[in-house]
Amino acid sequence: MLDAMNEDFVRTARAKGLGERTVLFKHALRSAITPIITIFGMDLGAVLGGAVLLEVVFSLPGLGLLAYSSIQTQDFPVVMGVTLIAAFFIVVANIVVDVLYAAVDPRVRLS
Repeated sequence: MLDAMNEDFVRTARAKGLGERTVLFKHALRSAITPIITIFGMDLGAVLGGAVLLEVVFSLPGLGLLAYSSIQTQDFPVVMGVTLIAAFFIVVANIVVDVLYAAVDPRVRLS
């Protein structure tokens, strides 16, 4: 956010006479929030990967434990199904990140 406050477009907005609140939210925050959205999208994949370890360690019933037990018993259709579900959620998370980019940054357009 500090880097965004020193950019030329923020100084131009201030020079136009816009209020500090408008400059902060409409210009600086929109520019500074895109890396946060990116990190959120990447962390969602890490959460799905960490769920397998968490469910196995604490014996919680879920997709992670199902995947682990299916790998041990070599039940490949179930492993493929769990992998497909995990991949689906990661693709949906990436779509959500792309839509948020388009909503936050006016330079990005959905085609």
